[in-house]
Amino acid sequence: MSTAEIDRLALTALRLLPDEPERAMRIWAEAFARASDAGLERELFRLQVVQMNHEARFGDRDALLPRIDEAFVVAQQRGWIVEGLLLNLLVLFLVTLGTNHVDGLRDVQAIRELAEQHLEPIELSWMDLMAGHFRGYLVGWAEEQKRAYEALNRLFDCPDAPVGLIANTKKNIGYSHLLVQNVDLARVYLEEAWRLYEPLPLTPRKLSAIKAWSQCLLAMGDPRRADTVMQPALAARGKVLTPLYLASALLVAAEIKLAIGDRAMAVELVAEAAAAADGHAEPAILVHVAYVRALMLAEMGDADSAAEAAEAGCALITDNTHEIAVQSCVELNAKLQARAGRFERAYELQGRVLGLRSELAAKAAEIRNIDLHVDHQTHMARMEIEHARRERTLAETAEAAIVQKNLLLEQRLREVERLQESLRDLANRDALTGLFNRRYLGEALPGLLSMVARQQERITVVLIDLDHFKAVNDRYGHQMGDLVLQGFADLLRDGFRAHDLCCRYGGEEFCVLMSDTADVAARARVEELLVRFGERVFKVGDKQLTQAGFSAGIVSFAADVRIDMDLVFRRADQALYAAKNAGRRQIAAVQWVARARDGWADMGV
Repeated sequence: MSTAEIDRLALTALRLLPDEPERAMRIWAEAFARASDAGLERELFRLQVVQMNHEARFGDRDALLPRIDEAFVVAQQRGWIVEGLLLNLLVLFLVTLGTNHVDGLRDVQAIRELAEQHLEPIELSWMDLMAGHFRGYLVGWAEEQKRAYEALNRLFDCPDAPVGLIANTKKNIGYSHLLVQNVDLARVYLEEAWRLYEPLPLTPRKLSAIKAWSQCLLAMGDPRRADTVMQPALAARGKVLTPLYLASALLVAAEIKLAIGDRAMAVELVAEAAAAADGHAEPAILVHVAYVRALMLAEMGDADSAAEAAEAGCALITDNTHEIAVQSCVELNAKLQARAGRFERAYELQGRVLGLRSELAAKAAEIRNIDLHVDHQTHMARMEIEHARRERTLAETAEAAIVQKNLLLEQRLREVERLQESLRDLANRDALTGLFNRRYLGEALPGLLSMVARQQERITVVLIDLDHFKAVNDRYGHQMGDLVLQGFADLLRDGFRAHDLCCRYGGEEFCVLMSDTADVAARARVEELLVRFGERVFKVGDKQLTQAGFSAGIVSFAADVRIDMDLVFRRADQALYAAKNAGRRQIAAVQWVARARDGWADMGV
């Protein structure tokens, strides 16, 4: 085995360490045996750096710094630039585990120029992520999308980039979106990171990705699925070699258990998290502990203790942190202080909440440059494919290598285009219910009308308005209102056919378009939907809503491309209001037929 091959094995082991430590150390052992047999001093030194990285992640860090200093002196004396830079990256990783972010960022800048000259893109992407870590603590995580995208760009150019590193980078991007409540984009990246991590062993970075995806599912109002995602990690947490990120994951798991009504398990998880979050934990973790405790106490009816816990959490909040638990702690504390009659403090906290939301809204708009990023990646991938094709015609002797390059680039292009398609789909769907939105309805309607007209079929338009929805929000809270909207959307999906178009029309209004359906059958479906909606029970905490209802207006007509669909929707809206005026929980229908002179006429409600 050549020295170049041993060096490559050493780098492969180093890259796999964070996410596949056992596999990495098997590769390391093979390279170490080869280098020892051949007496290769520099290769053995590089392998020593890899071993120190393993100890930094999974062993005794306190005893490591003196050895790193000694190794760095050796690298400088021998002129081993790459090995010296790898030691610098190891020191930077250790700094990320502490609180000295100013020095960490300064150290990154000090080695950046030399690193750009001598390190490979995968190691440079690691450096970008660590620079983003330091800047995230100094100026706020929402500001640091740029570093994560730079790291991902480097990895796109590396066919041998480890799956774990790509997954971790996507997790960082997704979590930044989640912090500023870009839940739709967070879902794309965090679910992809979770799927990439699934076949890999449980490590701190995988645990962090599971936690982030679970938080996203909570934000989407799906605690049951979040619990399903979190359970395997909880069951295997005893096998994790280091407690890094464990406290944060346990706290998210506790929030999930509270959301699904398992208070006893939530209490156990918070106690375990508090034990894992010792005095050296990040302030955001301690705020998270306080927030979940306050949440539990509030649910148990101990409002005074809950307010005290939330106030203690707010006292620990540092500058430039946008962690989800920090946002939630301030908002919960404002509610608890108001409930306790401390209105001045509640007003102060509510002002802080509003300021934070305003700041995050601005940042959310700024970091929605994902579309531009994806378009750029698509363009660059296509240019590289075309360049590779020209190379093939000019250098036939290198044809096999160029074909391989084309395959890899096309794979990248498909991934980017798939992501772009997912983002387009997200733009056409309502984030809360998952149904198509009004924008998509307007785009799809002309094509649907033309197709049904060619088939000489009828179209039925149903406008639905949930009865007394404002009263539900006022009496039970917006969380109950969101749950009702999501539950009704589920009933729409279950009650209509796959080719029926179900949309959230706006607020508490929904729209259904049916084709090739008899008028009587269409009305029967809406009536059945009304019965099923009334039978459904909605629960939020100790609050329960039953006997929900809606009013509906139905217009049916023979499809014709000449028809004015704006008029159709006005007629459906009039029928809807007729149903409401009839006492709600009513369905009013209008039939249209062709007239020879001026087109269309109502046949009655």
